[in-house]
Amino acid sequence: MRRVLIILAVACGLSACGNGTDTSLRAGRLTTDSLLEVQLCATDLLHAPLPVDTIRSLEAAQRRRKVLHSEQIPITPTLDDWQYRGWGSLTFAGDSTLCLTLPVETGHRAIGSPNDPDYATYGRASFSTLMHGRSLETFNRISLEVFPRCEGTAVMNLNLHVENATHSALGAHLINLVPNRWNWVTFEINGVVREQVERLGFYTDLKGRNQAVGDSLAYLVRRVRLECVDQTDKESGWEPPQGEIVYSMTGYLPEGQKTAIVGDTLARTFSLLDAESRMRVYNNKVAIVSGSVGRYGVLDFSEFRREGTYILQSDTLESAPFRIAPDAFTNAAWRLLNYIYCQRCGCEVKGIHGDCHRDVFCDFGGKSISYGGGWHDAGDLSQQTLQTADVAYELTEAYVRYRHEHPVLAHRLLEEAEWGLRFVLRCRLGEGYHASSIGLLHWTDGRIGTADDIHTVRKQNVAYDNFLYAAYEAYAARSMDASPLRDSLAEAAKKDYAFALAKFRRDGYDHFPHIMEHTYNTSPSQFHATMSWAASQLYQLTGRDDYARDAADLIRYTLDCQATGDISGYFYRDTTHCAPVHYIHQSREQLYMQALVALCETQPRHPDCERWRSAIRAYADYLRFLSAYTAPYGMAPSGIYQTGEYADSAGFYSLHIFAPANVPELFETQIRRGEPLDEGRYVRRFPVWFGIFNGNEAILLSAGKAAAQCGRFLDDDALRQIGREQLYWTVGKNPFCQSLIYGEGHRYPSMDSFSSGEIMGEIPVGIRSLGNDDVPYWPQTNNACYKEVWLTSAGKFLSLLAEY
Repeated sequence: MRRVLIILAVACGLSACGNGTDTSLRAGRLTTDSLLEVQLCATDLLHAPLPVDTIRSLEAAQRRRKVLHSEQIPITPTLDDWQYRGWGSLTFAGDSTLCLTLPVETGHRAIGSPNDPDYATYGRASFSTLMHGRSLETFNRISLEVFPRCEGTAVMNLNLHVENATHSALGAHLINLVPNRWNWVTFEINGVVREQVERLGFYTDLKGRNQAVGDSLAYLVRRVRLECVDQTDKESGWEPPQGEIVYSMTGYLPEGQKTAIVGDTLARTFSLLDAESRMRVYNNKVAIVSGSVGRYGVLDFSEFRREGTYILQSDTLESAPFRIAPDAFTNAAWRLLNYIYCQRCGCEVKGIHGDCHRDVFCDFGGKSISYGGGWHDAGDLSQQTLQTADVAYELTEAYVRYRHEHPVLAHRLLEEAEWGLRFVLRCRLGEGYHASSIGLLHWTDGRIGTADDIHTVRKQNVAYDNFLYAAYEAYAARSMDASPLRDSLAEAAKKDYAFALAKFRRDGYDHFPHIMEHTYNTSPSQFHATMSWAASQLYQLTGRDDYARDAADLIRYTLDCQATGDISGYFYRDTTHCAPVHYIHQSREQLYMQALVALCETQPRHPDCERWRSAIRAYADYLRFLSAYTAPYGMAPSGIYQTGEYADSAGFYSLHIFAPANVPELFETQIRRGEPLDEGRYVRRFPVWFGIFNGNEAILLSAGKAAAQCGRFLDDDALRQIGREQLYWTVGKNPFCQSLIYGEGHRYPSMDSFSSGEIMGEIPVGIRSLGNDDVPYWPQTNNACYKEVWLTSAGKFLSLLAEY
């Protein structure tokens, strides 16, 4: 595959490495970004990580703000008012500098809870200064300088915690650091509870040796200051940030609506400027739009379709340059691919980790199978085989989309997909069993037979998982050229489907044994949609009629779960219609439409085909209905909720794991903060959620995928636009005017990547809501789960992008 990439790169003019002036990919370029093209060359087409660009980051913009007044926290030789606990030591290093020194290895095993025994670090080192109940409300920023010192390569970070007398649910703020240099750190605390602060604390966790050469690490800290700056970034609400145009920073596809948003402005007109000449190429009036989320100015330039790079200007406001082009999101695809590559497990990723976790095993049938492979889950080092399969499928979708227009990108996408697919095949244990998951927070030494070897990888025979494995394997086999891997995938698809169907017919719906795996909340209606879609994939792979019959038979239950009446089209969990289908973290909402569209396309003469078409049209109407509730932003709302859903206790508590005791009361409170529809039904823009699993990126991207599938099948651009809007939201057209893909656009925030450090293309779990409210909340505090980087979000973005 590397040889194929090199040949394609040369054929496409890669040797120029960005020396040309034409920014069109049709001119033989890999990207429309000259610097990115040079970096792709330097990394051998993402066989090493892209350099991290902090210049356009949110934190870089925040550091330029004017300090109105400040106060330095004293660091004296006697370390008065400083306390330390945990591993290592805290000393005075001179020049008002603290030095935290801690060991790379402790000589002890990392031990977690009995239910998740390896989700643990080797310990913690923390230090703090006493604040004695002082109010810090006259300050809105903390700044400090940190020098992380190590031999060799290590991912180093520090957590900052403002400990108030009253509880703050946000927790600590993760600071990603560059080793062996001074890092100037700023943290805006305008949204942090700080009226009675007991201590200002710092800590770091010991995660293992990784690529560090020496026996110790050190953090030097100086110039800790409380500051008041002239402005801070907003953290909540729909109102655009003052002084900003909210727009898709990556750019826009030529088709469909192209809009940007400003506050309720006095400006009456806006212009589109050519980015190079600054000549006006388009003018229009600012439309004042009122809706359920507020009154805003909308800059609509949908009729302008000329390919190029442009700037929006309205009164004194001006955007950064962005593209209008069919290839507007190709740079984003490269950056997301970089992030996925950097999440690889079981091989070295330069500057991030060595050949990791080869000594993590699944024991089955008297054998130990290494679980080093696939991709790490998120900010942690956990692994789920099905999530790796999800992303491998989504990479393959992107490969199919780009293989003719952008062959170098396409084949690099396929190479990465094959990395995941080979891992999935290796996790097949026989008779339907797979090595399935492990929770992991630390690096092992990578040497088999030493004290830190792990033998706790979960294994299971779950029909639902096997249906998905079969579907993904079949799709990949259909998409690839002839090869031994293709043959293995085709054979595995047939066997995994057979295992799944036999188990379902024998045992019915699965008991999902592992609460932390992403299929735990699968509803019966989604189960049947997945079975049908898998059967359609096998039918397309083999042409066998029995798969076609299965696909048509298995969807009937799902259709009986679809809502009817005045507001219809959405799906209930089961045929009792007690509770609609919801998602709070992982989402597979797109599977309903994938199943129905596949049926219509592969069996257009089936007697039930009109019923399938009607179900798609009803769901499409539902998506159109929902979209009004977040206009003019376009974010896909969570959906319709109804009172008393917790009566379906099995379904409710499989979705809301670790729910508090008063969850029925909280549920009713939260749905009533949404928009009432009729007696007992409400629209929520953000999900009802109660714990750490919050952030809606996977949810909106899955809904966007479903909308795009409907739009393609029904030839309806309004539905395609719903999908486009999820892309635009992610890269800046959100109320915080921030790109959620690091390195894409500008004002992209640092994210919670505590194991692997800041990575170009990283993408988080997503924007959340606060408490019981139904408004967007995106705090500066960098913590899980909302700002934690997540492989799922990257895969789903590429999957949605593959529709355009």
